[in-house]
Amino acid sequence: MSDDAARAAKAHLHQCLRWARAEVLPKLDGLDEYDVRRPMTRTGTNLLGLVKHLAFYEATYFGFVFDRPYPEPLPTVDQGFRNEDLMWVPADESREQVVDDYRRACRHADDTIEALPIDAVGHVPWWGAADVPLFSVLAHMVGETRQHLGHLDIIREQLDGRIGEDVEALSPEQEADFARRWRRTERAARVAGHRFTPAGFTPPTSLVDERFRLEPLGPQHNTADHAAWTSSIEHIRASPGYPDGDWPPDGGLTLEENLADLERHARDFETGRGFTFTVLEPADGDVIGCVYLYPSAAEHDVVVQSWVRADRAHLDTPLADAVARWFDSDWPWSRPDRCGR
Repeated sequence: MSDDAARAAKAHLHQCLRWARAEVLPKLDGLDEYDVRRPMTRTGTNLLGLVKHLAFYEATYFGFVFDRPYPEPLPTVDQGFRNEDLMWVPADESREQVVDDYRRACRHADDTIEALPIDAVGHVPWWGAADVPLFSVLAHMVGETRQHLGHLDIIREQLDGRIGEDVEALSPEQEADFARRWRRTERAARVAGHRFTPAGFTPPTSLVDERFRLEPLGPQHNTADHAAWTSSIEHIRASPGYPDGDWPPDGGLTLEENLADLERHARDFETGRGFTFTVLEPADGDVIGCVYLYPSAAEHDVVVQSWVRADRAHLDTPLADAVARWFDSDWPWSRPDRCGR
Protein backbone atom coordinates (compact mmCIF):
# COMPACT_ATOMS: atom_id res chain seq x y z
CA MET A 1 0.00 0.00 0.00
CA SER A 2 1.38 3.43 -0.93
CA ASP A 3 1.83 6.11 1.72
CA ASP A 4 -1.08 8.10 0.27
CA ALA A 5 -3.34 5.05 0.28
CA ALA A 6 -2.35 4.23 3.86
CA ARG A 7 -3.12 7.77 5.01
CA ALA A 8 -6.45 7.71 3.19
CA ALA A 9 -7.37 4.37 4.73
CA LYS A 10 -6.55 5.60 8.23
CA ALA A 11 -8.45 8.83 7.70
CA HIS A 12 -11.49 6.92 6.46
CA LEU A 13 -11.56 4.49 9.37
CA HIS A 14 -11.00 7.29 11.85
CA GLN A 15 -13.90 9.25 10.35
CA CYS A 16 -16.15 6.17 10.50
CA LEU A 17 -15.30 5.82 14.19
CA ARG A 18 -16.08 9.50 14.81
CA TRP A 19 -19.42 9.19 13.03
CA ALA A 20 -20.36 6.24 15.20
CA ARG A 21 -19.22 7.95 18.41
CA ALA A 22 -21.29 11.04 17.58
CA GLU A 23 -24.48 8.99 17.88
CA VAL A 24 -23.70 7.39 21.24
CA LEU A 25 -24.28 10.10 23.84
CA PRO A 26 -27.48 11.53 22.31
CA LYS A 27 -29.13 8.21 23.19
CA LEU A 28 -29.12 9.42 26.81
CA ASP A 29 -30.73 12.79 26.10
CA GLY A 30 -34.01 13.52 27.82
CA LEU A 31 -33.97 10.43 30.06
CA ASP A 32 -33.91 10.43 33.84
CA GLU A 33 -31.39 8.62 36.01
CA TYR A 34 -33.51 5.50 36.26
CA ASP A 35 -34.04 5.06 32.54
CA VAL A 36 -30.38 5.53 31.57
CA ARG A 37 -29.37 2.84 34.09
CA ARG A 38 -32.26 0.40 34.08
CA PRO A 39 -31.62 -3.14 32.75
CA MET A 40 -33.48 -3.70 29.50
CA THR A 41 -32.49 -7.31 28.77
CA ARG A 42 -32.15 -10.45 30.87
CA THR A 43 -28.40 -9.91 31.03
CA GLY A 44 -28.86 -6.36 32.35
CA THR A 45 -27.90 -4.39 29.23
CA ASN A 46 -28.49 -0.69 29.84
CA LEU A 47 -27.71 2.64 28.19
CA LEU A 48 -25.23 4.15 30.62
CA GLY A 49 -23.45 0.83 31.11
CA LEU A 50 -22.86 0.60 27.36
CA VAL A 51 -21.30 4.07 27.36
CA LYS A 52 -19.05 3.03 30.25
CA HIS A 53 -18.08 -0.13 28.37
CA LEU A 54 -17.21 1.83 25.21
CA ALA A 55 -15.09 4.27 27.23
CA PHE A 56 -13.05 1.39 28.61
CA TYR A 57 -12.51 -0.03 25.13
CA GLU A 58 -11.43 3.32 23.66
CA ALA A 59 -8.97 3.85 26.52
CA THR A 60 -7.61 0.30 26.37
CA TYR A 61 -7.34 -0.37 22.63
CA PHE A 62 -5.71 2.98 21.89
CA GLY A 63 -3.77 3.24 25.15
CA PHE A 64 -2.41 0.05 26.69
CA VAL A 65 -2.33 -1.81 23.34
CA PHE A 66 0.04 0.72 21.75
CA ASP A 67 2.01 1.48 24.90
CA ARG A 68 0.39 4.89 25.20
CA PRO A 69 -1.01 4.56 28.72
CA TYR A 70 -4.29 6.19 29.55
CA PRO A 71 -3.70 8.84 32.23
CA GLU A 72 -6.17 7.28 34.67
CA PRO A 73 -6.27 3.78 36.20
CA LEU A 74 -8.07 1.13 34.17
CA PRO A 75 -9.14 -2.41 35.11
CA THR A 76 -6.50 -4.97 34.24
CA VAL A 77 -7.55 -7.44 31.57
CA ASP A 78 -6.33 -10.70 33.09
CA GLN A 79 -7.81 -14.04 34.08
CA GLY A 80 -9.95 -12.35 36.73
CA PHE A 81 -11.34 -9.73 34.34
CA ARG A 82 -15.10 -9.84 33.84
CA ASN A 83 -16.37 -7.70 30.98
CA GLU A 84 -19.87 -7.65 32.48
CA ASP A 85 -18.51 -5.78 35.50
CA LEU A 86 -18.07 -2.74 33.24
CA MET A 87 -21.53 -2.96 31.70
CA TRP A 88 -23.44 -1.29 34.52
CA VAL A 89 -23.07 1.84 36.64
CA PRO A 90 -23.24 1.82 40.46
CA ALA A 91 -25.54 4.38 42.07
CA ASP A 92 -22.61 6.38 43.47
CA GLU A 93 -21.03 6.81 40.01
CA SER A 94 -22.61 9.81 38.36
CA ARG A 95 -23.96 9.99 34.85
CA GLU A 96 -21.82 13.09 34.24
CA GLN A 97 -18.72 11.14 35.26
CA VAL A 98 -19.47 8.31 32.82
CA VAL A 99 -20.17 10.74 29.98
CA ASP A 100 -17.01 12.71 30.70
CA ASP A 101 -14.97 9.50 30.87
CA TYR A 102 -16.22 8.53 27.43
CA ARG A 103 -15.33 11.89 25.93
CA ARG A 104 -11.86 11.86 27.48
CA ALA A 105 -11.23 8.28 26.35
CA CYS A 106 -12.19 9.23 22.80
CA ARG A 107 -9.84 12.22 22.84
CA HIS A 108 -7.01 10.02 24.07
CA ALA A 109 -7.81 7.49 21.34
CA ASP A 110 -7.79 10.25 18.72
CA ASP A 111 -4.36 11.36 19.86
CA THR A 112 -3.05 7.81 19.41
CA ILE A 113 -4.67 7.40 15.99
CA GLU A 114 -3.30 10.71 14.75
CA ALA A 115 0.18 10.08 16.14
CA LEU A 116 0.74 6.61 14.66
CA PRO A 117 0.88 5.33 11.08
CA ILE A 118 -1.74 2.80 10.12
CA ASP A 119 0.78 -0.03 10.11
CA ALA A 120 2.07 0.75 13.63
CA VAL A 121 1.86 -2.41 15.68
CA GLY A 122 0.57 -3.01 19.16
CA HIS A 123 -0.19 -6.05 21.25
CA VAL A 124 -3.65 -7.28 22.28
CA PRO A 125 -2.99 -10.15 24.70
CA TRP A 126 -6.55 -11.47 24.54
CA TRP A 127 -6.23 -11.75 20.74
CA GLY A 128 -3.13 -13.94 20.87
CA ALA A 129 0.62 -13.51 20.69
CA ALA A 130 0.90 -11.85 17.26
CA ASP A 131 1.43 -8.11 16.86
CA VAL A 132 -1.64 -6.19 15.68
CA PRO A 133 -1.51 -3.16 13.35
CA LEU A 134 -3.40 0.03 14.07
CA PHE A 135 -5.51 -0.71 10.98
CA SER A 136 -6.95 -3.83 12.63
CA VAL A 137 -7.61 -2.10 15.96
CA LEU A 138 -9.32 0.81 14.22
CA ALA A 139 -11.53 -1.54 12.25
CA HIS A 140 -12.33 -3.48 15.41
CA MET A 141 -13.28 -0.34 17.32
CA VAL A 142 -15.54 0.87 14.51
CA GLY A 143 -17.32 -2.48 14.63
CA GLU A 144 -17.48 -2.46 18.44
CA THR A 145 -18.99 1.02 18.53
CA ARG A 146 -21.48 0.29 15.76
CA GLN A 147 -22.52 -2.96 17.44
CA HIS A 148 -23.25 -1.26 20.74
CA LEU A 149 -24.83 1.70 18.99
CA GLY A 150 -27.35 -0.80 17.69
CA HIS A 151 -27.99 -1.92 21.26
CA LEU A 152 -28.40 1.71 22.31
CA ASP A 153 -30.86 2.29 19.45
CA ILE A 154 -33.05 -0.63 20.42
CA ILE A 155 -33.02 0.16 24.13
CA ARG A 156 -33.96 3.82 23.52
CA GLU A 157 -36.77 2.75 21.21
CA GLN A 158 -38.05 0.39 23.93
CA LEU A 159 -37.94 3.15 26.53
CA ASP A 160 -39.84 5.91 24.78
CA GLY A 161 -40.09 5.08 21.09
CA ARG A 162 -37.52 7.65 20.05
CA ILE A 163 -35.16 6.73 17.27
CA GLY A 164 -32.54 8.12 14.94
CA GLU A 165 -29.31 10.00 15.17
CA ASP A 166 -30.85 12.92 17.08
CA VAL A 167 -33.27 10.79 19.14
CA GLU A 168 -36.27 12.73 17.88
CA ALA A 169 -39.85 12.06 18.86
CA LEU A 170 -41.87 10.26 16.20
CA SER A 171 -44.30 12.26 14.12
CA PRO A 172 -47.91 11.05 14.02
CA GLU A 173 -47.24 9.71 10.54
CA GLN A 174 -44.21 7.77 11.77
CA GLU A 175 -46.17 6.44 14.75
CA ALA A 176 -48.83 5.11 12.38
CA ASP A 177 -46.26 3.68 9.96
CA PHE A 178 -44.27 1.98 12.73
CA ALA A 179 -47.44 0.49 14.21
CA ARG A 180 -48.36 -0.86 10.79
CA ARG A 181 -44.89 -2.37 10.35
CA TRP A 182 -45.02 -3.91 13.82
CA ARG A 183 -48.40 -5.53 13.13
CA ARG A 184 -47.20 -6.84 9.77
CA THR A 185 -44.08 -8.35 11.30
CA GLU A 186 -45.90 -9.81 14.29
CA ARG A 187 -48.50 -11.46 12.05
CA ALA A 188 -45.79 -12.97 9.86
CA ALA A 189 -43.98 -14.30 12.94
CA ARG A 190 -47.17 -15.88 14.27
CA VAL A 191 -47.76 -17.66 10.98
CA ALA A 192 -44.14 -18.84 10.56
CA GLY A 193 -43.94 -19.95 14.20
CA HIS A 194 -47.25 -21.83 14.06
CA ARG A 195 -48.85 -19.39 16.49
CA PHE A 196 -51.73 -18.78 14.05
CA THR A 197 -52.74 -22.36 13.34
CA PRO A 198 -50.96 -25.45 14.67
CA ALA A 199 -48.46 -27.24 12.45
CA GLY A 200 -50.29 -29.81 10.34
CA PHE A 201 -53.69 -28.15 10.75
CA THR A 202 -55.96 -28.64 7.74
CA PRO A 203 -58.36 -25.71 7.41
CA PRO A 204 -62.03 -26.39 6.61
CA THR A 205 -63.04 -25.33 3.13
CA SER A 206 -66.80 -25.05 3.42
CA LEU A 207 -69.53 -23.60 5.61
CA VAL A 208 -73.12 -24.21 4.52
CA ASP A 209 -76.14 -22.32 5.81
CA GLU A 210 -79.60 -22.15 4.28
CA ARG A 211 -78.99 -18.43 3.60
CA PHE A 212 -75.43 -18.62 2.25
CA ARG A 213 -72.45 -20.87 1.75
CA LEU A 214 -68.72 -20.23 2.06
CA GLU A 215 -65.84 -21.55 -0.02
CA PRO A 216 -62.20 -20.36 -0.38
CA LEU A 217 -61.93 -17.17 -2.41
CA GLY A 218 -60.01 -17.64 -5.64
CA PRO A 219 -59.44 -16.27 -9.14
CA GLN A 220 -62.58 -18.03 -10.39
CA HIS A 221 -64.67 -15.55 -8.39
CA ASN A 222 -63.06 -12.46 -9.91
CA THR A 223 -65.91 -10.99 -11.94
CA ALA A 224 -68.64 -11.66 -9.36
CA ASP A 225 -66.45 -10.57 -6.43
CA HIS A 226 -65.55 -7.32 -8.20
CA ALA A 227 -69.20 -6.61 -8.93
CA ALA A 228 -70.20 -7.40 -5.34
CA TRP A 229 -67.90 -4.99 -3.53
CA THR A 230 -67.95 -2.20 -6.11
CA SER A 231 -71.74 -2.06 -5.75
CA SER A 232 -71.54 -1.71 -1.97
CA ILE A 233 -68.55 0.47 -1.04
CA GLU A 234 -70.36 2.73 1.42
CA HIS A 235 -72.18 -0.19 3.05
CA ILE A 236 -68.92 -2.15 3.50
CA ARG A 237 -67.15 0.88 5.00
CA ALA A 238 -69.97 1.20 7.52
CA SER A 239 -69.65 -2.46 8.53
CA PRO A 240 -67.90 -3.41 11.82
CA GLY A 241 -64.23 -4.17 11.18
CA TYR A 242 -63.60 -1.52 8.52
CA PRO A 243 -62.75 1.56 10.61
CA ASP A 244 -59.99 3.04 8.48
CA GLY A 245 -62.06 4.01 5.48
CA ASP A 246 -59.33 2.88 3.09
CA TRP A 247 -61.09 -0.24 1.84
CA PRO A 248 -62.80 -0.60 -0.47
CA PRO A 249 -60.68 1.99 -2.28
CA ASP A 250 -62.41 5.15 -3.51
CA GLY A 251 -61.01 4.74 -6.98
CA GLY A 252 -61.96 1.09 -7.17
CA LEU A 253 -59.83 -1.55 -8.83
CA THR A 254 -59.68 -2.82 -12.36
CA LEU A 255 -60.63 -6.41 -12.95
CA GLU A 256 -56.95 -7.19 -13.44
CA GLU A 257 -56.04 -5.57 -10.11
CA ASN A 258 -58.87 -7.39 -8.38
CA LEU A 259 -57.66 -10.67 -9.87
CA ALA A 260 -54.20 -10.06 -8.43
CA ASP A 261 -55.77 -9.47 -5.03
CA LEU A 262 -57.73 -12.72 -5.23
CA GLU A 263 -54.61 -14.60 -6.27
CA ARG A 264 -52.84 -13.21 -3.20
CA HIS A 265 -55.66 -14.41 -0.95
CA ALA A 266 -55.52 -17.84 -2.58
CA ARG A 267 -51.75 -18.04 -1.92
CA ASP A 268 -52.33 -17.02 1.68
CA PHE A 269 -54.89 -19.79 2.07
CA GLU A 270 -52.56 -22.37 0.56
CA THR A 271 -49.63 -21.41 2.80
CA GLY A 272 -51.66 -20.80 5.96
CA ARG A 273 -50.93 -17.06 6.18
CA GLY A 274 -54.64 -16.27 6.21
CA PHE A 275 -57.97 -17.70 5.15
CA THR A 276 -60.40 -15.77 2.95
CA PHE A 277 -63.80 -17.14 1.99
CA THR A 278 -66.22 -15.88 -0.58
CA VAL A 279 -69.87 -15.82 0.52
CA LEU A 280 -72.16 -17.23 -2.13
CA GLU A 281 -75.90 -17.19 -2.77
CA PRO A 282 -77.03 -20.84 -2.33
CA ALA A 283 -79.43 -20.74 -5.26
CA ASP A 284 -77.24 -19.41 -8.07
CA GLY A 285 -73.70 -19.21 -6.62
CA ASP A 286 -73.49 -15.42 -7.02
CA VAL A 287 -71.01 -13.63 -4.74
CA ILE A 288 -72.78 -11.75 -1.96
CA GLY A 289 -69.95 -11.14 0.50
CA CYS A 290 -66.60 -12.15 1.95
CA VAL A 291 -65.05 -13.42 5.22
CA TYR A 292 -61.41 -12.81 6.18
CA LEU A 293 -59.56 -14.75 8.88
CA TYR A 294 -56.07 -13.33 9.49
CA PRO A 295 -53.60 -13.33 12.39
CA SER A 296 -54.04 -10.72 15.09
CA ALA A 297 -51.05 -8.73 16.28
CA ALA A 298 -52.63 -8.09 19.68
CA GLU A 299 -54.02 -10.24 22.48
CA HIS A 300 -56.36 -12.09 20.13
CA ASP A 301 -55.31 -15.03 17.99
CA VAL A 302 -57.34 -14.17 14.88
CA VAL A 303 -59.06 -11.12 13.40
CA VAL A 304 -62.41 -11.81 11.75
CA GLN A 305 -63.80 -9.40 9.17
CA SER A 306 -66.82 -9.92 7.00
CA TRP A 307 -69.05 -7.98 4.68
CA VAL A 308 -72.07 -8.56 2.51
CA ARG A 309 -73.51 -6.66 -0.41
CA ALA A 310 -75.76 -3.72 0.41
CA ASP A 311 -78.75 -5.59 -1.01
CA ARG A 312 -78.03 -8.41 1.48
CA ALA A 313 -77.50 -6.17 4.50
CA HIS A 314 -79.88 -8.28 6.58
CA LEU A 315 -77.27 -11.08 6.44
CA ASP A 316 -74.46 -9.08 8.11
CA THR A 317 -75.13 -10.33 11.63
CA PRO A 318 -76.30 -13.87 10.74
CA LEU A 319 -73.11 -14.38 8.72
CA ALA A 320 -70.86 -13.14 11.55
CA ASP A 321 -72.69 -15.32 14.08
CA ALA A 322 -72.47 -18.40 11.86
CA VAL A 323 -68.71 -17.86 11.48
CA ALA A 324 -68.37 -17.53 15.28
CA ARG A 325 -70.10 -20.91 15.76
CA TRP A 326 -67.85 -22.33 13.04
CA PHE A 327 -64.82 -21.33 15.11
CA ASP A 328 -66.06 -23.37 18.04
CA SER A 329 -66.52 -26.49 15.96
CA ASP A 330 -63.87 -26.49 13.22
CA TRP A 331 -61.07 -23.99 13.95
CA PRO A 332 -58.28 -23.94 16.57
CA TRP A 333 -58.81 -20.41 17.88
CA SER A 334 -60.21 -19.48 21.28
CA ARG A 335 -59.67 -15.70 21.32
CA PRO A 336 -61.08 -14.24 18.09
CA ASP A 337 -61.33 -10.51 17.54
CA ARG A 338 -64.75 -10.18 15.91
CA CYS A 339 -64.30 -6.45 15.37
CA GLY A 340 -67.14 -5.41 17.62
CA ARG A 341 -69.71 -7.92 16.40
